[in-house]
Amino acid sequence: MKKRLNDNYWLFNIPIAHRGLFDNEHPENTLPAYEDAIQNGYAIELDVQMSSDGVLVCYHDDNLNRVCGIDKDIRDITYEEIKTLRPNGKEYGVSTFKEVLDYIDGRTPLCIELKTQKQPGLEEKTIELLRQYKGEY
Repeated sequence: MKKRLNDNYWLFNIPIAHRGLFDNEHPENTLPAYEDAIQNGYAIELDVQMSSDGVLVCYHDDNLNRVCGIDKDIRDITYEEIKTLRPNGKEYGVSTFKEVLDYIDGRTPLCIELKTQKQPGLEEKTIELLRQYKGEY
């Protein structure tokens, strides 16, 4: 059965911060960018990718060069490698999707974009985590 969303649905009434509310100080798809969005009353759009060893991480680009300065595909490296990266040279790293869900903890709605992957499993792993999540998405 199809359900039509009504005009009161959050997706139509809350501005959405694309990749969080980011700037030079708080890079996109990082916990500080998400926190700034929450504190300013925004829902959050975020991107989910899967590392070569199957860990879901929040990162927009396939290539790490623009944000992390490394010419590698995020889908070709392990989470152990990913967690050493520092977006725009900041002290915090690339978060797992689980860490993001735990951090946001239902404080604002999420618009989740699943990125194209080289190996199967992204959708199933995302749904598995979202089944435990209490917030809106």
